[in-house]
Amino acid sequence: MMTFELIQAKAAITRFNQNKRWDRLSMQNLTRIKQSIAQKTQTNLPYKLLDVGRSSAGADYASAVGQQPNSKVVKVLISPTYFMSDSFLASDLEFTLKAGIYAGAYWETVIEEADAINYAKTFVKQFTNKQGGLWHDDGGLSSAIKDSSEGKTLITQISNAFKAKMFLAHGDFTQFTLDNDGIRSPSFSWSSSPTLKILVGGTQQLIVTLSCIVYDIKNCKFSAIINVEIRDDFGVTESDITNASPAAMMGVGGLMDMWVLQKQRGHKPFTSVFNFSFNCSGGY
Repeated sequence: MMTFELIQAKAAITRFNQNKRWDRLSMQNLTRIKQSIAQKTQTNLPYKLLDVGRSSAGADYASAVGQQPNSKVVKVLISPTYFMSDSFLASDLEFTLKAGIYAGAYWETVIEEADAINYAKTFVKQFTNKQGGLWHDDGGLSSAIKDSSEGKTLITQISNAFKAKMFLAHGDFTQFTLDNDGIRSPSFSWSSSPTLKILVGGTQQLIVTLSCIVYDIKNCKFSAIINVEIRDDFGVTESDITNASPAAMMGVGGLMDMWVLQKQRGHKPFTSVFNFSFNCSGGY
């Protein structure tokens, strides 16, 4: 628990400011306090601030062979696929993703079109290799998430909550989490980024970790690096088709391809893992 040492250090600095001098004993005491703070900080890092939601689970992550849909609409939509090969369905899915990316290129601001197309190819390949598991982003989509309006909002929420709790905890980050601050894993919109809407959409899990923190004892300030991990399951359910928005209905063919590959042909969904960090500073 660092609270006591941080308060002690603050009191020692206050006394110095009042007396305008340090004696040898005071200097030794402050050095000991600073060493204790540094040791406890290193011992507790990285420190998980938030882990909300659950990925790699749920109906959209389940695969099957020969499953029949409950919805009459879906039954009608997938009926022609009986005569289609896995490779044809995969190609059609990739075509649908690319078409959406091309259509949204006119208002896309966070990722280049060529990069988005490459990710579409990668996602379809990962989805059709029947291995499932985790797919770790190389940084391109993670940067796009960070630069999106949803990413910026998320960073602001985390920063504000962290700074407020650091102040209340006198700088001791080990005394709190962000579990009850209403921060949730983001869901991306067409207006923010068509690419993120198409390839990621709503995300399933958010993990926030304090990876580094430096204290300015003299001025009672801190500078921290906070890491954000977002996980998204690339899979489909019947409701994704039956409850699709008017805009999403343009890609219903791709959703149909995914459903057949996942629920009737045994292809396994996978979980995309996105990571980015940001700086956060404040007083305590």
